[in-house]
Amino acid sequence: MNRASRLARALFLVLAAFVAAAVPLRAQQGGEGQVRLGITYKPGYRPGLALPPSILGGTGSDLATVAASIDTILRRDLDYSDRFEILPVPDSLHTSGAINYGLWNQLGAVWLVATQLQGPADRPLLRVSLHDVVYGNLRNVQAFTLPADHGEALRMAAHRIADSVVNWATGERGMAATRIAFRRKEGDGASDLFMIDSDGANLHRVTHDSSIVYSPAFSPGGTKLLFVSYVSGQPEAYELDLSTGRRRTVSAVPGVNLTPVFRPDGAKIAVARTVGGGGTDIFELDAASLSGARRITFTDPGDALNPSYSPDGQRIAYTSTSLGEPQVFVQNIGGGGPGLISRYVYGEQGYATSPDWSPRGDRIVYQGWVDGVFQIVTVNPDGSDRRVLTLKGSNEDPAFAPDGRHIVFSSTREGYHALWVLDTVTGRVRRLAENHIDQMPAWSGTIGAGGS
Repeated sequence: MNRASRLARALFLVLAAFVAAAVPLRAQQGGEGQVRLGITYKPGYRPGLALPPSILGGTGSDLATVAASIDTILRRDLDYSDRFEILPVPDSLHTSGAINYGLWNQLGAVWLVATQLQGPADRPLLRVSLHDVVYGNLRNVQAFTLPADHGEALRMAAHRIADSVVNWATGERGMAATRIAFRRKEGDGASDLFMIDSDGANLHRVTHDSSIVYSPAFSPGGTKLLFVSYVSGQPEAYELDLSTGRRRTVSAVPGVNLTPVFRPDGAKIAVARTVGGGGTDIFELDAASLSGARRITFTDPGDALNPSYSPDGQRIAYTSTSLGEPQVFVQNIGGGGPGLISRYVYGEQGYATSPDWSPRGDRIVYQGWVDGVFQIVTVNPDGSDRRVLTLKGSNEDPAFAPDGRHIVFSSTREGYHALWVLDTVTGRVRRLAENHIDQMPAWSGTIGAGGS
């Protein structure tokens, strides 16, 4: 097989979202482990949460503007957490003075979030208290110093406050203080990387190559971004420092360099690249020095790519063509053979690729063919309990949020590739951006206080 053929073969796997199935996939029904052609979601109980406007502990239009911005972001984030029913608050109800739990209970509130903003507008202090209305007590309270920058920094500070409220009320992680990186494709076929906040705001362009890019992947702290670009003329893997704009080459072996990802502790990078036999296999590099390359898959014949680490960094889920068509496998990095986790039936047409391991460790999501169309599928790490989460349009490139319950993916459900977020508990779906060709999303971990 010549180099051009090998390149086309590898990119076929990475860019599977653009491939039309030549043979329709039969609906696989009946028998243990069957493909379920959808889930009838039965949304669980979502307790009512009331978030009245912030009480101002000072005067001035600037302080009022900050308060209004914070209130809007908190309300949207808590709604998008999909854990609460956000209640409308009558003007007659407020949180100044002693809390009248009886009145809030009549409104249907289980939780009450009271906020007070005070201090100078260039460095205000937001006091946030969470009240358990049912039991009539204060559950938690904390003061947050807000940044002087009322732009991106203020937005991210508000996202982190929303995540704190989610944690206080549920004991679980939130996902508001995160970003999603993705590739946006233009009409001429060129593409660049963009980022957007988890709530669909603060969209901005990350690269300006106007080349072909794909496979973004965040570092654990969200400060760096791995990706693949054709800017040199062949697919090579790069790392971009998001704070400085500095770029360095991660892998540029002859042939192809594909789908780089960080290990969850940030110490290693896994990347698929061409090996001597002409296919691709996954190698692990030291993230700091980019040395000590160690081959961790041995797929001959065929290709291996799309690695995704388990939360402890001891296993990877990945795509392999060792069975002749792309399927998803799990393998211990320290040794041992791969185990197939996507559904494969000899003689039947199938396709599964682009796995992502939940930060909780309990599920792996990937895209697979259902009736000849890509859909979002999740399984346990051993391949059991298969669930098809989407049915409308072609749905591809799934990635978990750090809370382990939300998934971002690209979908054609409205006639073009757009990014959507699915809550796997309630089934709620919301669109992130529209009127562009957006694909290959990657969800960051929680952005820390120093993140920008």
